Amino acid sequence: MEQDFATYLEQQGFSSYTIEIHIRRPDRLKRWLRQRRLSVSDCTYTDILGYVKYLREEKSYYRSSINNEIRGVKLFFDYLINQSVRVDNPADQLTIRGQRRKVLHNLLSMEELEDLYYSLPSKQNNVYMEALRKRDKALLGLLVYQGIRPKEIHLLEVEHLQLRKGTIYIPGTRRTNSRVLPLQPSQIVELMEYVNEVRPALEKWFTNDIEDQLFYGTLHKLNSIISRIVKGVKIYNHKLRSFQQIRSSVIVHWLKSNNLRKTQYMAGHRYIGSTERYVQDDLENLHEIVNKFHPLQ
Repeated sequence: MEQDFATYLEQQGFSSYTIEIHIRRPDRLKRWLRQRRLSVSDCTYTDILGYVKYLREEKSYYRSSINNEIRGVKLFFDYLINQSVRVDNPADQLTIRGQRRKVLHNLLSMEELEDLYYSLPSKQNNVYMEALRKRDKALLGLLVYQGIRPKEIHLLEVEHLQLRKGTIYIPGTRRTNSRVLPLQPSQIVELMEYVNEVRPALEKWFTNDIEDQLFYGTLHKLNSIISRIVKGVKIYNHKLRSFQQIRSSVIVHWLKSNNLRKTQYMAGHRYIGSTERYVQDDLENLHEIVNKFHPLQ
């Protein structure tokens, strides 16, 4: 089973070093369960809480080490679901309180994000410059409404746009999962003009780039373009500092109207813990059950 689990982790994109570490973690859980005449196929959330208490009180694990152990255990239960051994992941909603969480500063509201999008002018005196500005506006829309990352923009192809359906397919990367997200009505108009008119006009200036790319350019070049776009719209909101600030603001906005799992999907996060970093203090009710019964409070 261990080799099968290793293969599963490899398919999820983990490095050989990380796979070696993760394989050991469910082994420790299984030994603990056997001592209590339990198995991974029928253990419950309460049993996992007992294991966490064991790690803290008897093994003297620090919180960070416990989180690492639980991360491997969660992956193992996901593997068991994949193998039809279980239908649920008893560790899925387990959150260790007290771990240092990255603080999010100067987040922008959805209204402020939309103001950035609508404030970027597209009209220019020069035909080439106007084409570039319309491309920039299409890119900015994907940042503001879909929270897309530069690497994902680089992988976008024309066929990933489904304008009739009003959706866009965002390819996965080593760090993110693929997903299909809805487009805003204003985006559909801008993207339709970009695909049908602007992109063909730009093609002659980007002849060395990938033919099917939605936005022409190497990853380095697209990173530079995005940085320039962000710098250009700072004049409309002095709170704006970086692309990541835009993405963080979008994810926090999603959390206000969607549950954690849906937000994880929309953000393309591979692990629920990545999404949990964006949970704000006023959304702590998302963890009410864990906070109430967790042994590490």
